[in-house]
Amino acid sequence: MDSAAGRILIVDDDAALLKVMDSYLSRLGYRVDACRSGAEAWALVQANPSWYAGALVDLNMPGMRGEELARLILDSNASIRLVAMSGYPAWWSGMETLDGNRVGFLHKPFAPKELADALK
Repeated sequence: MDSAAGRILIVDDDAALLKVMDSYLSRLGYRVDACRSGAEAWALVQANPSWYAGALVDLNMPGMRGEELARLILDSNASIRLVAMSGYPAWWSGMETLDGNRVGFLHKPFAPKELADALK
């Protein structure tokens, strides 16, 4: 996903990681909206579903689970790309039924270059 292609939504309950991802992606030229909960992210997507070219979603969050949020986001925007993130690879098995052309997986912890590569 080209940094000029649109806005990126990042959703992770880890405030420190969220801040690092936001800062890094902003420096790469992405317009970033960062959220600490699925409910907050879903409210942004509902208000502006066509804003987002991509979303990075932590699968293991309290409240609205990442898998539920991922499905809602993908259903709301037919062109969005989504990268699911988790430190637990087993979480990915629940995402296998999603559109593989639009969904990728990033195993935590990851290096900044892996994050950038996941968005390409």
